[in-house]
Amino acid sequence: MMRVLRALWRASVAEELQYRANFVASLLGTVFWTGTAILTVAVFFGQTDDLGGWTVWEVVALLGIYTALGGLVEAVIRPGLGSLVSDVRSGGLDLVLARPVEAQIYVSFRRIDIWRFADVVLGLGLTTFALVRLGRAPGIVEAGAFLLALIAAAAVVYAIWVVLMSTAFWFVAVENLAVVFDALYEAARYPVAAYPGALRLLFVYLIPIAWTTTIPAGTLTGRFPPVVALGAIVIACIALFLSRLFWLTALRHYTSAGG
Repeated sequence: MMRVLRALWRASVAEELQYRANFVASLLGTVFWTGTAILTVAVFFGQTDDLGGWTVWEVVALLGIYTALGGLVEAVIRPGLGSLVSDVRSGGLDLVLARPVEAQIYVSFRRIDIWRFADVVLGLGLTTFALVRLGRAPGIVEAGAFLLALIAAAAVVYAIWVVLMSTAFWFVAVENLAVVFDALYEAARYPVAAYPGALRLLFVYLIPIAWTTTIPAGTLTGRFPPVVALGAIVIACIALFLSRLFWLTALRHYTSAGG
């Protein structure tokens, strides 16, 4: 399976290198969006001293993680899973299922957009800058907890994508499912404590958006103890398990191009 993915990634990289102007356009777009988001945070903190108990630089650190995860989605997840809808509609998924590969892994990671990894670097750079302004240097335990929480966050985001895109096996007009994810993920740009109680429960337990940015940022800035990262790993494993079940259930409803 890994040999197949490496071959696909090499082909994707070769294709993307033909359009290097995409890198400049992507980077400028991310810089503009991030600058706008920071300006929004500045407006908030012009009226208050904290946002859900978080200070301005803690929120900026969270915003950096949000940007990095968004870049990971655009670089690795959206290029492959984003095409699932058209594959189901056209019958192109038949060719995938006929191959001796694991269909979910193949569909999910068959393509990468290397230019969007710049968003990941930019986001982590913003988080590092926020830590400097906080005067905080995380120790080995905190850094390890942050890494675990960040891996768990990526897994949760992937699981949400799998569930959303798998609905294409039942419904035809689902081209805007990626927009649904974008709308949900927008909530992750602020700490979950900033939301009212009902939304807080929703983002922690039902749609685990809180685990994608709030938990990694909290472990890195010392707001949460490192042990919380273990909880994040548990949530990620549950999310991946449920998304896998949903994928297998949805796949049984696929009738191929021939109906």
